Amino acid sequence: MMKIILVVILAFVFALQNPAFALDTFLPGYTSEQARQGKAVYQQSCELCHGVNLNDGSSPPITGDLFYSIWGGRSVGELLQYLETEMPTGSPGTLDSKQYRQVLAYMFQVSGFPARDGELSQNQDEYDAVRLPIPSGGRLAADVVAIPPPPNPRANPLDKITAVSSQTLAEAPAGDWLMWRRTYDAKGFSPLKNINAINVTDLKVAWTWTMPYGRNISTPLVHNGVLFMYGAGSVVYAFDAVTGDILWRYEREKKWNSQRAFGPRAISIYNDNIILTTDDGNIVALNVKTGKVAWDKSVLSSTTLWFSGGTLVADEKILVGTASSTSPGMNFIAAFDVHTGDELWRFHTIPQDGQQGGDSWNGVAAEQRQGASVWVPGSYDPESKRVFFGTGNTYRPQLLRILVEDASSNDGLYTNSTLALDIDTGELIWHFQHLPNDQWNYDWAFERTVVTLPVNGVDKKVVITGGKQAIYEAMQVSNGEYQFSIDTGLQNVIERIDPITGTKKIAADAMPEINQTRFVCPDSLGVRNWQPTSFNTETNTLFTPYRESCMKMRSPLLPGDTPHGNFGQKPYPRPDSDGNFAGLRAINVESREIVWSTRKRAEQSTGILATAGGLLFSGSRDRVFSAVDQSDGTELWQVRLNGVPSGGPISFMVEGKQYIAVTTGDSEGFGEYNFGEGDQNPKTSSATIWVFALRESRQPGET
Repeated sequence: MMKIILVVILAFVFALQNPAFALDTFLPGYTSEQARQGKAVYQQSCELCHGVNLNDGSSPPITGDLFYSIWGGRSVGELLQYLETEMPTGSPGTLDSKQYRQVLAYMFQVSGFPARDGELSQNQDEYDAVRLPIPSGGRLAADVVAIPPPPNPRANPLDKITAVSSQTLAEAPAGDWLMWRRTYDAKGFSPLKNINAINVTDLKVAWTWTMPYGRNISTPLVHNGVLFMYGAGSVVYAFDAVTGDILWRYEREKKWNSQRAFGPRAISIYNDNIILTTDDGNIVALNVKTGKVAWDKSVLSSTTLWFSGGTLVADEKILVGTASSTSPGMNFIAAFDVHTGDELWRFHTIPQDGQQGGDSWNGVAAEQRQGASVWVPGSYDPESKRVFFGTGNTYRPQLLRILVEDASSNDGLYTNSTLALDIDTGELIWHFQHLPNDQWNYDWAFERTVVTLPVNGVDKKVVITGGKQAIYEAMQVSNGEYQFSIDTGLQNVIERIDPITGTKKIAADAMPEINQTRFVCPDSLGVRNWQPTSFNTETNTLFTPYRESCMKMRSPLLPGDTPHGNFGQKPYPRPDSDGNFAGLRAINVESREIVWSTRKRAEQSTGILATAGGLLFSGSRDRVFSAVDQSDGTELWQVRLNGVPSGGPISFMVEGKQYIAVTTGDSEGFGEYNFGEGDQNPKTSSATIWVFALRESRQPGET
């Protein structure tokens, strides 16, 4: 409080001496030393465009009347966010958080704002609470206008937010969305049904919010009417889920200047904390009511590893996996104490010499084994206390078919595997390798869905997953025993799957050879990729995105091919293509048949949300977010957004009203691999959260 009072006094004195500015605003202070450091940063990174005096360059001024005519009255937090996401021109985000604040201090100094004891802090509340001065123009400087309160003020939902226990997570309240796929079994299904096939056409925008610049494929969380969202650069927001009003904002000052190509797919909520992984390899817990750091643990010391999947909280543990396309032998899955962040156990996804599976790398030295990345969050079965993760392939296709003398196999464990780990110890209970010796970059690294369904007339609890070839397989939860495969018919590499063991036979003309070109389907981005599926337990139906694309593989690469790892990646249409190469599919996993399939030009860019209202929500790379009928795939509603939809759509309920939310933020994505979609999309990722609800005049169920 004393800090705020001091700032107000300084602003009052400044306003008396500078009548060009109104008195109804004040600024956070800064030190002369902070401004001096900011001048040095400015001269190196900003002066070329904005000029020596901050207003005499080729770019718009960042001081003076013209600047404040645009920025006057807006929050300092908004200005800081603009600097961080848009500056320096041509290379935004290249300064660290401390440097941006130093430049801001220098801007204040040049504008004549007084320095004081105490630097511009990391306290985001201070930035969001104060406003830049407004040039008075024709207004009397002595006038003090009482600003009326906002219309229809709402109570802050954070005042009544409750702690989230392990029981809360396990029981998954229908109106909340508390984890990546809503429930531990990763079904991505909402039991809400107020929005249905009859009234979905009345779905309208409730609110939006522009997120920090950068690629964003994260999924929001909602609890007790508060929506929490990750933003690029390790930023977290808390919003009023009804109005979109910002409740708090956290931004991390990183230990190294790093912003990943995309942030984590998942953040978590537990007890009184929001838990996230950061770009610079830490795990952080934030108080849900304030956004203040509860604890902060450093986990990764290498810039070549990152937390692609983000976090899963189960049994009072934070479970994470690492990903890398370059680091040999380093990827792991680990558990951390949810209260302190202390590490409890770690399982390496690539075994070392002497460990189980260490002799499966065909003589490749342990320090050269690479891959088995964990790209998405795990799932959990509370009954067996097992957590399930999937792994990717290796980007170094060194596992030749001819075995060397000291190798027992060239399977390359634990690439392309489902791993069942004991949640208390990290012990590997069982594993199933879906595609050994992967030469095509066909990861099996995606969601593991836990369901109970009839298998040959007997109810069994199984884990279902599918890799890039869109072959979906089921393993028994208790022992990993193979149950069945469903080949959706869009691949030509595997010609047979043993119905008893799941062993796969590779087509003779699909195995790469030096200086030989192979035409194989799909390409290395897959029929499906990380965009998660959804599952309806009542109908035993799996809903999945798909794309039809093939590739010409050759080593060394053909001219014009784009390396994806060490693989040639240039997509080609299937020989029988009609130009529509993507869509949605409904697969009955009990009968193992495709129920329906849609076809469209633009590939799917989000995961799928299925609801008890009989709808499927998803987005595509043409910027369309749509709802289709679960029963037959008929499109019922669509809207075109400002960017490419990304992450996973969610549904939640507040005060009896159902909402649908989705983010944009993957405009860059694999843009060079799109079939003509990039021309109509933003050239850089435009991250925005969109929230939809039914118009007020239409009640749920009304025809």
